[in-house]
Amino acid sequence: MRIGFIGLGQMGRGMALRLIERGHSLSVWNRSREATALLAAQGARIASEPAGTLDADIVISMLADDAAVHSVWLASGLAPSAPATSLHVNMASIGLGLAAQLSESHRRGGSAYVSAPVFGRPEAAAKGELDIVAAGPQAALARCTSVFEALGRRWFDLGPDPRHANIVKIARNFVLATIIESLGEAFALVQKSGVAPKDFLDIITATAMSAPAYRNYGRMMLEKPAQPTFSLRLGLKDVELALAAAAESAVPLPSASLLREQHIAAIAHGYGDKDWAELGNWIAERAGCPR
Repeated sequence: MRIGFIGLGQMGRGMALRLIERGHSLSVWNRSREATALLAAQGARIASEPAGTLDADIVISMLADDAAVHSVWLASGLAPSAPATSLHVNMASIGLGLAAQLSESHRRGGSAYVSAPVFGRPEAAAKGELDIVAAGPQAALARCTSVFEALGRRWFDLGPDPRHANIVKIARNFVLATIIESLGEAFALVQKSGVAPKDFLDIITATAMSAPAYRNYGRMMLEKPAQPTFSLRLGLKDVELALAAAAESAVPLPSASLLREQHIAAIAHGYGDKDWAELGNWIAERAGCPR
């Protein structure tokens, strides 16, 4: 399949390489040209502008945030001018308002649009082990099947409204933020009482809380990864997406407001570019635990 790929950050780069490994032909664009060198070495064609990726069966975008997606697809006029035969698959985490704008803009121009955000970090992307939640017209989703199978362990069909995929991703990341916050608080509590956080983590993950989220994020809090693959700043973006969606739907999310304040305080104290898991270490620092 001929695939256009826009956005070669840590996630996008691994996803694009995975698609090449699975035999797909890629044309790629990234704001920074340095990021395209690895893809070029693997046979990808490098587009000089985003529109250069549209001559493809599917165009995937994996951009950092709402501002980047809006700039590339809406402010530039790319979405409404896309060929009627094209299909844009947006796999980034974006807000509900932007999701609605993208869907409408593609509809007006006559092209297809699918929202398909992913769960997983860059290492999972490179191995094709992402989990994908997708929503859009049924015919468009059918065209995506081979791509989803290359990139993910599984994918979930959430029906014809693209926003449904986005709200599931937003709500899931909100739950993950609460896990990071509560683990950090619990670690500080046991540590100040003389129990090693590692022992506490071993106990809860060997009993009722044996989920990967607790195991993996607890481990990252203890090990403090030197090379973060998802920064605390991006975690704040996800919390703010949850708050924006809650405001739109008139759903109280009191814990999300607390999470936002915790993230902002951690960023103010130099944690912004550290891994999201290190929010737990900011909590420990505030509690006076040895770092």
